[in-house]
Amino acid sequence: MPEPGPKPEPGKPPLATGFAPFWDFAARLWTDPVARERLMRWQDEFGVDVMLALFALWYPQPLRPSQWRVLRQTARRWQSSSTERLRALRRRLHTPERNALYRAVLALELQSERLAGLQLLAEARHLAPQTTPAFAIDPQRRLRTLFPDLPDAEIRDGLREFMAA
Repeated sequence: MPEPGPKPEPGKPPLATGFAPFWDFAARLWTDPVARERLMRWQDEFGVDVMLALFALWYPQPLRPSQWRVLRQTARRWQSSSTERLRALRRRLHTPERNALYRAVLALELQSERLAGLQLLAEARHLAPQTTPAFAIDPQRRLRTLFPDLPDAEIRDGLREFMAA
């Protein structure tokens, strides 16, 4: 999962500059063991796309439910064509004699997750150019919209853990 990235360089395009705060947020949550365990459980038991969940928790602009559904489709396309394939390969390689290859595929999977986050940010900006939010962002509503099979108690407890991280 995410590791804090380097500080953006002057002259980088706005998308790259705008991505660093998200990637840092994702890394901070991922390094907290309680938050990471919750996210992994969501992924394994409820089919939650962790990068999409992290993006929904972080994204500072309001989006309509229909726009979040477009983002979910964007994430699904990338997950099925890239990240899920790399993850499946990495899990098959997790043996002592294949450690170097396992680590190399893990690095590719991390890059795939990073690219997923970049795609989400680009698509979100395309759907709704940045404005000053006219109302508070509701992460619980976002998660319900994106992951209808995720129980309300999981969302409530997860949000509490994420806030503590």
